[in-house]
Amino acid sequence: MNVQDLIKEGLALFNNKKFDEAIEKLNQALDGIEDKDSQIEEQNDIQFLLGCCYFEQARKSKGEIAIKLFDQAVEHYQQQLRLAEQLEDKQKILQEQICAQCLLGRCYLEQAMKAEGKESEQLFGQAVEHYQQQLSLSEQLADKQNSLQQQIYAQSWLGLCYLEQAMKAKGKGKESEQLFGRAVEHFQQQLSLAEQLEDKQNSLQQQINAQSWLGRCDFEQAIAIKDSKDNSKILLKRATGHFLYVLEQLKQLDDELKKKKIQRKIYRYLKEIYFLREIWTLYFKWKKQEIQENLFENREGNLTDAISTILAVLNIPPFESDKIPFAHYTSPSVCERLFGIVSDQTNDKANDQTDDQTDDKDPVDSNKVSPMRIGSSTYMNDPTEGEGLLELLNLQDLELENKADCPAYNAFFTCFSSRVNDLNQFRLYGKENGVEASGCCLVFNKSGDWLKEPDVSASFKSFTNKQNEGFNEPIEADVTGSKDENLPLYQVAYIAYYDEYIAKEKCGKWLLNKNNQSFGIRLKPVGKNPSLYQLRIDKLEEALIELMEKSNNISDEDKKALEYIRYLFKDFAFRDEEEFRLLKIEQIGSKEIKYCQNTKSVYLPYADIRDIVDEVILGTNYEKSGKERKAEVFQHLMRKYYPNVKVSRSSLPINANPPIKKD
Repeated sequence: MNVQDLIKEGLALFNNKKFDEAIEKLNQALDGIEDKDSQIEEQNDIQFLLGCCYFEQARKSKGEIAIKLFDQAVEHYQQQLRLAEQLEDKQKILQEQICAQCLLGRCYLEQAMKAEGKESEQLFGQAVEHYQQQLSLSEQLADKQNSLQQQIYAQSWLGLCYLEQAMKAKGKGKESEQLFGRAVEHFQQQLSLAEQLEDKQNSLQQQINAQSWLGRCDFEQAIAIKDSKDNSKILLKRATGHFLYVLEQLKQLDDELKKKKIQRKIYRYLKEIYFLREIWTLYFKWKKQEIQENLFENREGNLTDAISTILAVLNIPPFESDKIPFAHYTSPSVCERLFGIVSDQTNDKANDQTDDQTDDKDPVDSNKVSPMRIGSSTYMNDPTEGEGLLELLNLQDLELENKADCPAYNAFFTCFSSRVNDLNQFRLYGKENGVEASGCCLVFNKSGDWLKEPDVSASFKSFTNKQNEGFNEPIEADVTGSKDENLPLYQVAYIAYYDEYIAKEKCGKWLLNKNNQSFGIRLKPVGKNPSLYQLRIDKLEEALIELMEKSNNISDEDKKALEYIRYLFKDFAFRDEEEFRLLKIEQIGSKEIKYCQNTKSVYLPYADIRDIVDEVILGTNYEKSGKERKAEVFQHLMRKYYPNVKVSRSSLPINANPPIKKD
């Protein structure tokens, strides 16, 4: 196989994200060039692709492994830069050098964003140096339009460098302000250059990108100085102007895919801006519009508006949840698996072994860490999961035949409660071996950094298969790690049918269904904004009334759309749980669904939570489940291996019932 064929194979493997195989194939191609003074273009292509392979691997890695991979990427891009100088055509030399300088800048920028302190500052400085080189080289290109385009890219990257550095310098006053100012200067330069492009659509696209970045600068600076309310408001208002201008300009853009991608990003910023400005009607408008376009664009259906409203009411994005702590109750054995603690090496049976036998056995093994699971709705403790809303709409499944087809999709969710260290929750879910309150309460979001900006459609990817497209300019990074780490969080609403024992004040709204039964909706406030809560509960009422009015004429498309919301309502009997859910609907048979041999059940992996959990609260009866557990052992291991996770003991008053004896 000749060098060209090996390069083509390496490129195909890279595009399929088979980086190790691509590296092997590209090194074969490089070894096939015996005279290193020949085939310079081929060598240049090989070094470029090798650098890209190591760069992509580095982005997905952490710690020392990531640093080594970035170093390897830099080495190959430096080789590419040196090879470019040996090309014969001057313009080709410039183009390849521009490419190499840009890629070197990316390597240092990615590392700078992950690093802290002086190391981060140094890496940002190195990134800026390479982008300045890219800019200088771009100005030397003979083709004016190509020169303008490459300068636009360089200015955009320089702006991003200073923006990211400014965000890291949050709270440093003047230094942060100066960095934001530099970012704005580069994005203004990008805008000015974009206006000079002759291709009208390309010019429009580049102006839109620059305006978006300028809006982002004002937005992030407003967040950074939010304690200075007057200045923050001015910046938020200015950011609003940039983003609304972008939406107007997008109407002239021909590329529908790019248009939609930018639109959705703008909606996300506008909704957060209006939230911060406490303009609740506009906040809700943009929140709903983002959901509607993500899920129901170009889809027929009579109920999509009402369903979008309900999703907008019940979805709780990061800025709404702020620093509200959420609890997940589980057994000690599950908790140990989440942190890679090997329990048979921590109990008294292990102590019976000789010191030589136990010394070399580390009770915490990172290879034994299990991701938190998103469980199937089929076997939750509520046998009516997903039925409450359908019952309200008189749409229950009628099982009149001797057999029925199995459903093609299933709902999976993992549950959280706003009730932290709660006795009822410990009794029901935080237990082991049948002993109430012997389990663990995992606390999330105490510092307000658990939830990332969610992908609203991530819960329903099986229904909405969206295409992705990249840009040559810098774009905001996608969430890395597990693909379900950025699932949206939803608050559960509770449906109550009125009887003489339910106090009317227990529910925020009371309505009549089509059978003239009085039913109530219970939705507890989230956060400290009573006006927003009132808007949410009013919108929920409107949407439910609309669903009931249209429930006589439900199409197959409408029934499918109801899957988006049916698992966000529960029976009033479960109201004390004050539940929130990460929800995902997945196609049965999907490779994403895993099988657990121990529980004989299916699940979806959620995330490695070791860096997400803020605190573990051990139940009152943690040591009384008959499993020989010791709280001080768990506390010691957690403090040694996970010092950022607080461990505490619950002192809720409850006696330990005898453990369940297995036959």
